[in-house]
Amino acid sequence: MNNEAWNKYVDCFRKNFDSCDFKDELINVCGGYDDVACAVFFHTRSNAIKWMSSELPALENKIPSKEIENGNIISVRKVIMRMPC
Repeated sequence: MNNEAWNKYVDCFRKNFDSCDFKDELINVCGGYDDVACAVFFHTRSNAIKWMSSELPALENKIPSKEIENGNIISVRKVIMRMPC
């Protein structure tokens, strides 16, 4: 996956992320990746932490937060980028 494309994608949501009242907790659930937290919040709003802890068919029924812990951040980012805006 192209890092430049990912960064441009996330930049579209940065201002929106300021309205997240559970930002620190979400970043923590996202393994410290504020870019992932930002994009997940944009797509899922108040369900962001639940989404990060759910088995996702798009991720072969794996849990995004666990995939990040296992070093599979690219897979999680790819799934997020495929989510409709």
